Amino acid sequence: MRSLFLLLTLTLLLSGALCAEDGDIASTPATIDRSTIDRSTIDRSTIDRSTVDLTTVTDRTDLSFDESPAYYGILAHVRRVPLPALNAAARELQRQRWQSSPRFRDRSEAEFPLFADLIEHPEEYRGQPVTLSGHLIRLVTYPAGPNDEGIDTLYEAWLVTDDSQQHPSTVICTEIPEGMPIGEELIDGVSVTGYFFKLRTYPSRDRKTRFAPMILARTMTWRPPPDARFGWALSPLQLYVGVAAVVVAVSAVLFLSARRRRRLREERANEVLPEQPPDFLKSLTP
Repeated sequence: MRSLFLLLTLTLLLSGALCAEDGDIASTPATIDRSTIDRSTIDRSTIDRSTVDLTTVTDRTDLSFDESPAYYGILAHVRRVPLPALNAAARELQRQRWQSSPRFRDRSEAEFPLFADLIEHPEEYRGQPVTLSGHLIRLVTYPAGPNDEGIDTLYEAWLVTDDSQQHPSTVICTEIPEGMPIGEELIDGVSVTGYFFKLRTYPSRDRKTRFAPMILARTMTWRPPPDARFGWALSPLQLYVGVAAVVVAVSAVLFLSARRRRRLREERANEVLPEQPPDFLKSLTP
């Protein structure tokens, strides 16, 4: 019974921890308190247009030689900007775009289709920080082209967001998170904050020319779901059911074991000495 008590105690503690986690998630505010955003923090993300010439950048084309100085200039700049400043600037820009949209300003900010706005109004985002979240369908690496910024290696990721209708954005990074697999496999839990550079053309599988927002960033953030780390995942309900099943099974074993011991004690208590000696003693009787 002591084992059962310990098991039940552990179960209650585990359930309480899970409920606390669920409560923490549920209590997380859906909107950001922008009153805490420091303007000087946002200003740290601003690109110096005197050193990075974005007038050479054109949309709906592939990356050109003339765009190379601006391309590598932003990749060098983003490595010097603290991530909190980038995130704050990206949130502020998205808020401004949402508030200025006649179609979406009467809806919640979470409903604002950032991917579609990038496609329709790339000039409004050029050289500005944006944040995209979703899953990767491709990640490759290759040597950087000639540049004056000391950049040797680049990583190119195809990121699909919830509002992109399976159309990818192109993310160019100089670093990737440790352990992120390279290749054409689906990688969940990825987000990136970087500078929008241009709409880049790419050939799709239906042999049509498509346009992908190109984001230049230092790295990506990767939060693999449990199944990516351990090979399996359990929801809280499945975990509760599993723990309950274990408790029932252990309780049944303990109950049957205790019942058997009690029956043996009762049988031994009812035993009486035989009136006749055993057969092997009869031969010794005079």
